Amino acid sequence: MFAVIGQKIAAQLQATSSFVTANGGNNRVFPVRIPQTQKYPCTTYEIMDVDNFVSKNQSLESCNVSIRLATFGESYTETYSQAKAAVLALDLFSVTYSDGSSYTAKFNFETLSDEYHNNAEVFYKNIIFNCLIIKN
Repeated sequence: MFAVIGQKIAAQLQATSSFVTANGGNNRVFPVRIPQTQKYPCTTYEIMDVDNFVSKNQSLESCNVSIRLATFGESYTETYSQAKAAVLALDLFSVTYSDGSSYTAKFNFETLSDEYHNNAEVFYKNIIFNCLIIKN
């Protein structure tokens, strides 16, 4: 169920032209870590937390998933553009998918770090989304 969510995040970001432009082109969204040979800008996503809601018959009917996107760029402006485009692409996004069972995932923007983190190599910005997954 959760591996598919990552695929849906990447697909939605890649389908949003403003994000693709800000992120430096296609195929620059990665789960958890950036490959060593990858150039900036690029983006990672990771599932940070899952709160399960179990129904009376002990079946998983829905859950809340906390997802962190991290946008990486070589400048403040580049990172800002990526973060803005990512929020526009995923806030209020809803998708139905199948992974043995049918699910609907509904994304909501939760928070954006106010800081632009800068280390010797890159600027980066963290964006948190809440995703409600409902079994259909």
